[in-house]
Formats: sequence, structure tokens, C-alpha cells
Amino acid sequence: MLHPYALLTAVAVAAPLVAPLWRLFFGDWPHFAYDAGLRPVPEQWPDIKRQLSTRLSSVLTTFAVDLLGFLLAYAAIVALVYQTLVWTAGFFLD
Repeated sequence: MLHPYALLTAVAVAAPLVAPLWRLFFGDWPHFAYDAGLRPVPEQWPDIKRQLSTRLSSVLTTFAVDLLGFLLAYAAIVALVYQTLVWTAGFFLD
């Protein structure tokens, strides 16, 4: 019965890392827009809307790849914390 509690604890311990990981993979708007191929980087909403309509596939692909990297990195951190908690609990409780 230890494993569900260890998983919930691992997710709670890794939760503060969501914002830094998000910034790592997506950056801010100019960085993401440049990576997605929106050049020059639009600053006003009409320019953003116009460029998004012309380069939607590039923006969606960039977003999907960044999201996949973010989710894999977060899952790896949660798995590492989970394994550490289970190993530590197993070491001290047995």
C-alpha cells in the first residue's frame, strides 16, 4: 500500500519544477515565436493572428515537440523521485 502514497508524494515534490521546466522548453513569447518560424516576431495581436493563420502547421509542430519534451522531462523527474522514495522507504521499513 506504500506505492500510491509514494507516487502522490513524488508528484507533489516535483510540482514546483513545472514552471522552470515550462520556461526551459517554451521560453517566453519572442523565443517561442522565433522557434516556430514567426519572423519577424509579432508583438501586436493582429500581427500574431495573421502570422498564425499562415504558419499554423509550424506553430503546432513546435508546440507539440516542446510539449512532448516537457512531459518526458517531468515524467523522468517524477520517476526519479518515486524510485528514491520507494527505495528509501524499503530500506528503512524492512
